Amino acid sequence: MKNIIPLIMAVVLGLAAVYGVTRLVSSNAAEEEKKFDWFVSAAKDVTPKDGEIKDSWIMRKRAEISSVPAKAVPWRQANQIVGQCANRSIAKNDYILSSDVSGVDVRLANAVGAGEWAVPVTFADGKLVKFLKPGDEIAILAASTTKRTVTSRDQSLKATETKQETMSVIFPCVRILDVGHGDGVRRAEDYGGDTILLALTPRQAMTVTAAQRNMDLYPALRRANDVNALRRRDVGVVDEKTFLELKQNLETVVLPDGTEK
Repeated sequence: MKNIIPLIMAVVLGLAAVYGVTRLVSSNAAEEEKKFDWFVSAAKDVTPKDGEIKDSWIMRKRAEISSVPAKAVPWRQANQIVGQCANRSIAKNDYILSSDVSGVDVRLANAVGAGEWAVPVTFADGKLVKFLKPGDEIAILAASTTKRTVTSRDQSLKATETKQETMSVIFPCVRILDVGHGDGVRRAEDYGGDTILLALTPRQAMTVTAAQRNMDLYPALRRANDVNALRRRDVGVVDEKTFLELKQNLETVVLPDGTEK
């Protein structure tokens, strides 16, 4: 009897572990699936001279949402492609864009993913914005100033106010939805702007909207689909302690009187 109880416990713990791993794998697979969708692509070479596009000329193509052109037509709108004429030559297997055919209007709202909101974000420094394109992934950094009032034990002395500036990461990875006029096209006249449109979850949307009222925001371009540094704690925070420690264990440099040869 004494030998059976440990055996039963081992079996129960083993089953629990298997169940937990199965749940984790299923959850990760479901999250990964959300990043992909089906889009319309050409099943053959299509030219403007071919006339109206037929059902057999198109096929669906599965791809990661962040990697496809902003004007790619989702497969759920494939019926809007059939019967239209191509405005340009489309090679086999290429995505069919809304601008490639006449009569198709793909609105910006269709590019917003399920469960996402489109939110405009204005940055304190827009130099990097002119290099960004729809589908790029960025991190959002925030510079904030915290005020603190320090009171003295001596009641005759006035309280002093100190300020502490910090730099931290609000979102380590968000997707750019648009940087143009709502159609995913970047135009030359837009260069120099400091506002972009992001696809965010409702909580992220509220957070970044509130942050813009209290902080200076800065973008940092990420490598597409990079799986590193996806947590805020991985980056840390820059504050007064950061710069104080820069001087630790360093010798003071004394400038010479004359020019060294």
